[in-house]
Amino acid sequence: MKKITLIIFVLISVFSFAWSGHEAFTYYLVQDLVNKDSLIKITDYTYEEDRIYNEEYLVLEDVAGQREFFEPLGDGKFPPDPPPMDNNLPVWQILTIYSPEPDNGMDEGLNLSPLQGLIGNSQGVRHMKYRVGLLVAFEGDKSFMYFVNMSKKAFESGDRYWGYRFLARALHYIEDLSQPYHNAPGTFGELVWAAMNEKMRTILGYAHYFMDDYLVYLLYYSDNSTREAILGAKPVYFKTYYDYVKNVMNYTLSKFSIIHNEIKRIFGEDGLMQRVSIDEMKKKDENGEFYLLKSETLSIISYASSVIKGFLNQFLREVGEIN
Repeated sequence: MKKITLIIFVLISVFSFAWSGHEAFTYYLVQDLVNKDSLIKITDYTYEEDRIYNEEYLVLEDVAGQREFFEPLGDGKFPPDPPPMDNNLPVWQILTIYSPEPDNGMDEGLNLSPLQGLIGNSQGVRHMKYRVGLLVAFEGDKSFMYFVNMSKKAFESGDRYWGYRFLARALHYIEDLSQPYHNAPGTFGELVWAAMNEKMRTILGYAHYFMDDYLVYLLYYSDNSTREAILGAKPVYFKTYYDYVKNVMNYTLSKFSIIHNEIKRIFGEDGLMQRVSIDEMKKKDENGEFYLLKSETLSIISYASSVIKGFLNQFLREVGEIN
């Protein structure tokens, strides 16, 4: 168990992982919000938090109109990011442009736990929740709940801008947990082998990289099926806020094996020794090689979209933002 735990830390120290395309994913998610066009006055950050950040990369001022956190693999034009009007922003824009923010460095280079010395990248601690056999590691679900509570606190104090901005960060973490490799790095057997074999470590790392970039491909460069899956998802509801993130994690983990096996089948070992380009994804997609992978990925995206929409509706009703 110690060796498997160590190899997971090695994987994270070698690769910087981020479920990409948060800005586009969130933009589509919030189109159903009844108050998406409501204007919110920009306010200063006035909070004392018990969560530590890498302050070199922590941005507390408003950066609307600057495309500050947008995915570099995107098209540079979508989603829209207009500058504020009279110091106001619509709800959809706050949630959209700040949902990618946690990938911009604020969770990197931190001392988060006694195991931190084994981890080269603390971002993985906050953005993932691994469950492999008896091994349970990391705190992506706790990150989601932290910002749900910060958002609730801001709304209760009358600070709607930071209510939505903290909520955007919460969306980031629940979206991250809809990425299969944010729930497991590989099979139990692969982790045992990776503890002794550098090639297997590389394969698992680039499989994760591929899945991170694949959402960008689906959102920006593929057909409209991903957009339609998100926009067409109907909200589902659960009893507690934690139930929402738990159900996203459970559903995504249930799909891990089939997606992981498909990625290995499509690319083979040699194809996972380097990062897969967007152009290569496009070629394989056009050749029909992604048929099952795409179908299963869209299943996750559709389910996660339903859950997140339900969460947003329930949360915003309970803080008095919608009826």
